[in-house]
Amino acid sequence: MVTGTYRWGLLFRTLWIAVFAPILIGLLAGGIFGHPVFLAVFVIWLGVLACVLRAEALNARARAQQSPSPGLLGARAGWMFLALVLVFGSAGLLRAVLG
Repeated sequence: MVTGTYRWGLLFRTLWIAVFAPILIGLLAGGIFGHPVFLAVFVIWLGVLACVLRAEALNARARAQQSPSPGLLGARAGWMFLALVLVFGSAGLLRAVLG
């Protein structure tokens, strides 16, 4: 039986992929037709998407529990923090290479 939490999780994962798809396609095209640094940034942003999807999966587990554990909430926050670090790291890489 499909639960409501699973459906919401699937919807959120689909929305995250839809949000990231134009960014990733643009970076891939920029890397192929432009400067190779965009390929490195493309790989970093794939990592960002993976972090966000992992945090979303942990969020679905947290929503399914009446009182989620602090470890679960901390892990979710850690994945989102890593995603932010990767985003700002990719911006720093672009600035350093393209100046």
